[in-house]
This record gives sequence, C-alpha cells and structure tokens, in this order.
Amino acid sequence: MAIRRAMALVVALMFSASMAAAQQAPKPDNKKRSKAEQQEIEQVVKMIDGIMAGQPAPTDVTMTLEPFFMKSQEQRTFVPFVLSVTNAPKTDAAMYVRVVNPAKAPDPKAKKVEYPWDDIHFIPAAQLAGDSVKLNRVFMAVAGTYDVYIAMKERTPEKAPKDFKPKVGVLKTQVTVPDFYNGELATSTVLIADKVNMLSAPPNPDEARERPFVFGMQELVPAPDMEFKKSEELSVFFQVYNAGLTSVGKPDLQLEYEFHRKEGDAEKFFNKTNPQVANATNLPPQFDPAKFPVPGGVTVPLASFPEGSYRLNIKITDKAANKTLTHDIKFTVKG
Repeated sequence: MAIRRAMALVVALMFSASMAAAQQAPKPDNKKRSKAEQQEIEQVVKMIDGIMAGQPAPTDVTMTLEPFFMKSQEQRTFVPFVLSVTNAPKTDAAMYVRVVNPAKAPDPKAKKVEYPWDDIHFIPAAQLAGDSVKLNRVFMAVAGTYDVYIAMKERTPEKAPKDFKPKVGVLKTQVTVPDFYNGELATSTVLIADKVNMLSAPPNPDEARERPFVFGMQELVPAPDMEFKKSEELSVFFQVYNAGLTSVGKPDLQLEYEFHRKEGDAEKFFNKTNPQVANATNLPPQFDPAKFPVPGGVTVPLASFPEGSYRLNIKITDKAANKTLTHDIKFTVKG
C-alpha cells in the first residue's frame, strides 16, 4: 500500500534548501581570550600533545562521536558531528577538537604545527546538565582518513582549592571523510531527524559552530537513536550531489522510499511512498546545479506501523546520467 500523505514539511524543506548553497565553511574560534581562558586552552592543547606523544588518556569523562558528511562550498567536506558525553562536568568546561592526518607527520622544526582542523569551545554548565549529554559541533577536511582527538576539561574555578582536581577526558577516534568532488553520484549522510525547528533568524558565525545542522531557516535535530513510538514520525533528510544534467541544464532525479518489515529471519515488503521527482518541472528556475545540492527526504507517520523492526530502502535514480544509488536505514517501532 502507498503512504498517501501530503508531506508539506519535506516539500517546504526541499525548496528552501534548494535555494541554499552547499554548506558554508565554518571558521575555528580565533577570538582574543581572557588570561583564564587562555590558560584553559593551553592545558587542553598540551593534553592532546601528550596523548599524541604516547601518554595515556584521562578517562574521567568518556565520549563517542557520530559524524555526518556533507558537501561544502569549497573543496573540503563539511563534517557536523554529535558528541555523546558520559560523566560530563557539571560546571563550565573547555573542549578542544583536533583533526590529524596520520599520513602527514608534523614538521618538528615548524614554529606552529598546522592541522587540517583544530578548534576550541567553551561550554556553559547548562549544556552539560543531565546524565546523558549530546553536543553538536563540526569540523572541515578534504577526503581522507583522520585521527580525531577531543579533549574535555572541567574549568578551574577562580578561587579553586589547592587540592582541586578537574574532571578531564580525551577521545581518540578515526573518521574517514568521503570524496564528494569526484563527479560521481553521491549523497550526504542520511540524517534521521528527531524534530525540525523553524528559525526566526540564521545563527551567527559563533553559533553556527555549535549548531551545524541548520539548513536555510530550519534546524534539524538528529534522532538520539533508531527506536520510535507509533505516535511519532520518521523524518529522513539528505542531499544529492553530482547528478547528471538534462539538455536544459537541470537534474532529473526520482527518489523512492520503500519499507520492509522483519519477520523472523526474513523480511516482507510493508509499504512505500509515492515517488518524488526533482527536475526542471519543480526545481526553481534559478536553481544552479554547480552551487546547490538537490535535497531529498520524507516524513512518514508511524501510527500504521505494527511494532517491530524495519528497513527503509531509499533508491535514487538519476535519469539524466542513467545511474542509481541506494541506502538502507534500519529502525524499530515500539508502542
């Protein structure tokens, strides 16, 4: 059976996003800092330097990183990520992000070592409240495999006792950044949104470093997991890159969304949406494929889905280039 629902939110997002060029490159924080802040920066930088030199990583604070990949306006990939933090400090904290290309050793004679990305964040206590903390941040890098280091340190109070020992933790993880600039049909990471916030104004550059899931005037909040209640919706968003062009200079894409339900060790077709098209008939006249990605996505209410495990198959057919691309998204519906 087809899911027959007017997907006004997705259509609105598609057309507004089609008028927003690929993600703008964020800039690391380089503003002048107070003496106390500078001391915090020096400590977290020194901490990462030590770990890169072989010292053990502190484990008071533990972190995991979930990266997303999107094409940017330059030849580097935009990598927003969700950082899940366990045992976070309950007070203000300093956080340092360093992206290292392990294939290129730093020049020991250089006065200042340049990394593909390094950035500092000062995090207020309000953002660290709760047992499970999730922070959204971003880095930029060309295609390749990187070591990503993230250090988090509880800030030292102005009148700290002599025996004050801050909570500290360091994450080291490896991230492989895809190449969206080779001309091959590709998509961004498929983002499953928990909700979509409509903004009254775009974030300023500082806010953008902490809110990297803003597209146009919408902010997508990534779902914390892949379990959903029947009262919720499944909202899927992505961008299509490097589509072929027709004789009128526009893409000609068909996007299909098909749901399969797991039954024992097998699975059975459950339902599908009506196909979406993105072509000269519905893309804005000023749509420039050299600047704008083709947005895709679907929002489906889960009330008709029996409890169980599902696979969403996304199929993108590029009619102009005679190519196809598929993605599978697994999720669970509970009562």
